[in-house]
Amino acid sequence: MDDLAEHEERAIRDYVNSQSPPDDQAVLVQPVHSRRVLGQTHDVFDVHCTKTRWWVITGPTNLYLQTDFPQAEQALIFHIGLGAVLAERSRGELGDEDQPVSPTWRRYRDALKVMDDASEAEDFQSVGIKCRDALIALGKQHQDADWLGEVQERPKVADFKGWGAIYAERLADGRQRSYVKAMVDKTWDLAVGLQHDSNATPADADFVLDATGHLIGALSNLVRRHDEGDPARCPQCESYRVDRDVAYADRGFTESLVCAACEWRSEPTFTAWADHFEADSLERATDYLAGLTTSISDGPHHDDPVETA
Repeated sequence: MDDLAEHEERAIRDYVNSQSPPDDQAVLVQPVHSRRVLGQTHDVFDVHCTKTRWWVITGPTNLYLQTDFPQAEQALIFHIGLGAVLAERSRGELGDEDQPVSPTWRRYRDALKVMDDASEAEDFQSVGIKCRDALIALGKQHQDADWLGEVQERPKVADFKGWGAIYAERLADGRQRSYVKAMVDKTWDLAVGLQHDSNATPADADFVLDATGHLIGALSNLVRRHDEGDPARCPQCESYRVDRDVAYADRGFTESLVCAACEWRSEPTFTAWADHFEADSLERATDYLAGLTTSISDGPHHDDPVETA
């Protein structure tokens, strides 16, 4: 791993302290290594507390007692396995950030449910029908989106290939555009082909499910990228490792942008609690700070079951 920036070290320290009793707080945070597995980066830290010692692993952030996992690699393998189990449980669920395709994902989840109970060829054909329905819903989902602009010749409402090609034109360029167009075309053909395949197998249905889910996710990411824009880059070294750093105080909080690569920091801005909250600002600020203090002092301890953050 690169050298640990001050705000990154503080974030890990604060996380461990929030999970620890007052008499066992973090005293040393050391970066171990960083691994990228299946597109997800996991940073591993060695954290010494007053009484205990922990591995802290990101993506999502969790901590593991070193007496249970003597080697960092053991904790990382468990962490990745736990994430895979949770991902499988939620394969048909999306959070609020994925709402642009939520009607589509609901139909895709129906396809997953059909697959769970499937045993015969006609059941696997039904998976193809459900995936086709999900793709049609995806085509309908964005037909009135602001980013679509003016469409000279609008395809029929249920023409997924037509709408998918337009979405690719609007949301991507270069090789990404060509790739998305190919996915739109081939994924539709796979779903329709499965629907009509009287010799469909479990492997065929799983293949179409994976292809459909991948396309839904890819278009969702493109819509999100369009809405959110490109990630911030450091004006000094052009690194993408720019984070929002917040320091809390009794009267309010100070925030700034900080680069973990070169330690550049923007001018800090201070916001009083009274300005942060609305009409009943002071009362809400008091309640907020009280709740924050309580959650830190009374939060999960080392003796509690470890939960994914």
